[in-house]
Amino acid sequence: MHTNSHWQNWSGSIAPAKARLENPRDLDALAKLIRDATGPVRPVGSGHSWPHLVPNDHLIVQLDHFNQIGKVDTATKRAWIGAGACLHDASPQLAEQGYAFRNLGDIDVQTLAGATSTGTHGTGQSLQALHAEITGLRLVTGTGEQLEISLHRNSDRLDGARVALGALGVLTEIEVQLVERHKLRRRMWAEKHDTLLACAESLWAENRNFEFFYIPFSGFSFGLTHNIVEAEDTPRAPDSSDTEVMQLKALRDWLGWMPALRKFLLSRAISGSRIVENVVGESWQLLSSQRNVLFNEMEYHLPVNTGLDAMEEVRRYIERHRRDIFFPFEARRTKADTGWLSPFQGEDRISIAVHCYHKDAYEFLFSHVEPIFRKAGGRPHWGKLNSLTHDGACALYPDFENFKALRHELDPHGRMLNSYLADLFEVQR
Repeated sequence: MHTNSHWQNWSGSIAPAKARLENPRDLDALAKLIRDATGPVRPVGSGHSWPHLVPNDHLIVQLDHFNQIGKVDTATKRAWIGAGACLHDASPQLAEQGYAFRNLGDIDVQTLAGATSTGTHGTGQSLQALHAEITGLRLVTGTGEQLEISLHRNSDRLDGARVALGALGVLTEIEVQLVERHKLRRRMWAEKHDTLLACAESLWAENRNFEFFYIPFSGFSFGLTHNIVEAEDTPRAPDSSDTEVMQLKALRDWLGWMPALRKFLLSRAISGSRIVENVVGESWQLLSSQRNVLFNEMEYHLPVNTGLDAMEEVRRYIERHRRDIFFPFEARRTKADTGWLSPFQGEDRISIAVHCYHKDAYEFLFSHVEPIFRKAGGRPHWGKLNSLTHDGACALYPDFENFKALRHELDPHGRMLNSYLADLFEVQR
């Protein structure tokens, strides 16, 4: 099955792709597509990325037919899951078997392959990103061969394949380490930003999950924690985050030229509702939220000792020079892992995300925000806006050359490379 793709990413920041779109029904069809390709072949998930990982002028492969949820091995608490399965769909099916993902990110509309291949993460001082839970992968390589990389087969390649940007081949199944189904208490509250910032380290240490959102030009942040409980579900109000974001936009539109009045009104409104949410529910229902207002995003993962200072430098720049910004900043923390291209390789990191409304200019993220993150030792989220080059990646990732060698071994003809990835891995085309 194929069509002209007209594929675009979620926010529309990337121009429609010229490639044809294929949706193979099985492994044989997928392998044939790759073997017969005369140009780049790029897999696509749900499109929640901003770098040019997917666009090309030849072929884009969807994995809608690779979405099965396997039976959980009760001895190991592991299951093989189709690479094209959406996290939001996989979670309730795993819950029916009594299991859950250990952690999830801010949204769960991504495919499992898309989320893990770009290093998508949640938050929690003792919790790793989703790709660190991978115990096995099955893929069709750039030569059209079927290959398993797991704890039991080709295990020396597993850390190289955990975060691979779709550059080794097309993932078809992923074995994930799961945990028993559990409930969380979700608590969100408003706090003066300086107060919450001073308590951030202790809040990360004392809670299973902690993150916070700073509201630009308000002086306030919202803290958010999740902790495991054994309790009955409690009613939860409808998610109003999209409405609240658009209210922030309306205030920006009305008072962007008067930041002092904007701050007064924001701080007065936020301080009047200190406890925003206190509910109990299934882990997968509470960890992720709906984000339907389109935006463009830059996120960097920074060393723990520089992350919050870098956030403050970005905040001061924006509140002095960018009165157009109204989307909250997001601050999270993730435990280290061993993936070769994992942004968390080797040390825990604090992740700071800055968002811009999809219709607003965002070039300043590259000219003024990214230099602050880089100066602080940050590594970019592979699925978010960044200008990382081959030389920059070599400097940030000790195993970058090892990954390049693995990529060449599994895709010697460069079929899985579009121009963006060819430049990143310094491959002549």
